[in-house]
Amino acid sequence: MNEKHKMIIDKSVELFSEKGYHSTSVQEIAEKCGIAKGSFYNYFKSKEELLVSIFKYFYEALTDALLDWELDASLSNKDRFLGQLTVQIEHMTGNTNLIQMLMQEQMVHISKELDQFLHYIHEEGMIWFKRKIMELYPDLPAEYLPDCTVMLDSLFKGYMGILMRKKDAFEVALFPNFFLNRLDSIIASLQNLEDPLLKQFPLPNCTIQDMNPKEETLLIITKLLEAETPKEEGREASKNTKALRAIQEELSKSKPSSIILESLLLFLEKSEKKIPLHSKLSLTMKEYLTNM
Repeated sequence: MNEKHKMIIDKSVELFSEKGYHSTSVQEIAEKCGIAKGSFYNYFKSKEELLVSIFKYFYEALTDALLDWELDASLSNKDRFLGQLTVQIEHMTGNTNLIQMLMQEQMVHISKELDQFLHYIHEEGMIWFKRKIMELYPDLPAEYLPDCTVMLDSLFKGYMGILMRKKDAFEVALFPNFFLNRLDSIIASLQNLEDPLLKQFPLPNCTIQDMNPKEETLLIITKLLEAETPKEEGREASKNTKALRAIQEELSKSKPSSIILESLLLFLEKSEKKIPLHSKLSLTMKEYLTNM
């Protein structure tokens, strides 16, 4: 994303937080940015596309920050999780204008693309919590994962909802350890039950399933290739597309080379063109390479 795109996003969030999304016109956005209205459409096809870009921009910033903690091999699973909770709180409390915008209006059914992206964020949040539970409690029977994941996701969102409405509702620095202690209690109590309540994850069309890292990596690559593949016939594939296809080809071999896969992953991690799935690909490939 270039500086002009970022500037339009930042100024638009300011306007949306002041007036609301629906009450803000493209003309007002252009004036706030110091550009002509026609110039706005050089960067975004519509106000709806701009809104989707806003959500993607902030979500990518968060996932990149979480990934920094995820890839720190010096940390224990517990310390990594506590650090990632802190990062999420900082992003929520630090982006005041975005939070104000979210609280003013219901961001659903504005566009099909936004609805799909919000569903994606929700699903990815559940997958992330599931992964964290498996890391923190490796002896937890798999049948308890759906209940634990839903409880953890709901507990976190409940406290974050309070914090969004009232920043001083509780001492933020105490939350990560408080949250982890509650999770310990939930896990301990659930294991004493004869039978879990949820038999499977409750999200419709959810991709949460018992895939191994290799299967999950291939699924993510398929989704990334759908986004990367040039739509114009005859147009040369991007370097990202070529790297993804190379990973796909390497994984199809009976004995994939860890050196080749690590090199391709490093290239993708350094790429300027990122979408949220890139962070997820990094995590699953790291997990796969560790277990090779």
